[in-house]
Amino acid sequence: MNRHLTEGELRASLDGELDAALLGHLNACAACQKRLLELKQAHLRTANRLWFLAKGSEAVPSAETAWSRFNRHYLNQKETSMLKKWFSFPTVRAGAVFVLALALVLAFPSTRALAGEFLNLFRVQQVTILPIDSTGLENLTGNEALGSQLSELISSSTVVLDEPDEPVYAANAEEASAAAGFTVRLPSGLTPSNIYVTDSSAFMLTVDRDKAQALLDGAGRSDLVLPEALDGAEITVSIPASVSASFDACPEPQTEKSGEDPYELRMEYPDCIILSQMTSPVVNAPDGVDVAELARVGLEFTGMTREEAEAFTQSVDWMTTLVVPLPRDAATHYDVSVDGVTGTLIQRISEYSPEYVLLWVKDGIVYVVSGTGTDADRALEIANSLP
Repeated sequence: MNRHLTEGELRASLDGELDAALLGHLNACAACQKRLLELKQAHLRTANRLWFLAKGSEAVPSAETAWSRFNRHYLNQKETSMLKKWFSFPTVRAGAVFVLALALVLAFPSTRALAGEFLNLFRVQQVTILPIDSTGLENLTGNEALGSQLSELISSSTVVLDEPDEPVYAANAEEASAAAGFTVRLPSGLTPSNIYVTDSSAFMLTVDRDKAQALLDGAGRSDLVLPEALDGAEITVSIPASVSASFDACPEPQTEKSGEDPYELRMEYPDCIILSQMTSPVVNAPDGVDVAELARVGLEFTGMTREEAEAFTQSVDWMTTLVVPLPRDAATHYDVSVDGVTGTLIQRISEYSPEYVLLWVKDGIVYVVSGTGTDADRALEIANSLP
């Protein structure tokens, strides 16, 4: 073998999933062993950050405070810019964590044996876009009474376990890598205007099955029945540190203006392009939670027939795939070749201005390039120039 192991292969060795030939190379290669040790140390740093998951911790922000921020900036806004989601702090960051966590909960396999482990690292290897009919969700959030029920349900069920500190400036990829705990890649020949590292964050959702079922009933979907075993289930999600590099003129991540209009933000920074990257989140869910069944209920609520929902849940490799729901009438998506792998380009045409997101996964790292406009060539150029 005439090459060193990739970061993805080294991570596989931590899981005991490296094949014999590569394992033989690892045992004989001092350089690979050194990098493996660094990855182990990074994993331990992440685990140490999760001490607050122990019950009785008092160093926890209140759910009411966290939810009021999320509610103010998400449920009460009909349209939120992708650009704003990636850069605002801390409320939009918290909201992005929440949305990603919901996707991860749906993507976490119910058949996985927890075997008493406290944490399980869900390693994203691929992304699947799921076009959905958002009518059901719009009817839910558009109904004042049901919207209030939804707000109360989530605020009473969600506890923020770890709120990130303000983003930290990094001078280069080396500094960003040291702060984030993984190898950060920046495009060759392009100098970012700023590099910021956002700290890890985490929250726990305790499911109140009766209240959730009441929401479905109130929305006219009493035919959808949540499993009784779901009640009281505690699902914890930890989002690792992420790194965002901006190109051209972009907003500072820590200067979100209260009530700032997405349209004005896009008009103020029309050339801003953002490259973000992070490792896989950590998800811990009880073994009794039938996630495939929850996914089916959710898909039926969005408008799928039971047959369509069951067919989709059976077609996905839940061990490796992150499912991203995408409203059919809000955006289009395409598979593209990027960074030596297959990625997804999402393009959204709003009433104000178009936006795009380029998403792919390589060697255990999730990458996103986002910007405004219809021309995503610059995003592909940035992605394909990563070393």
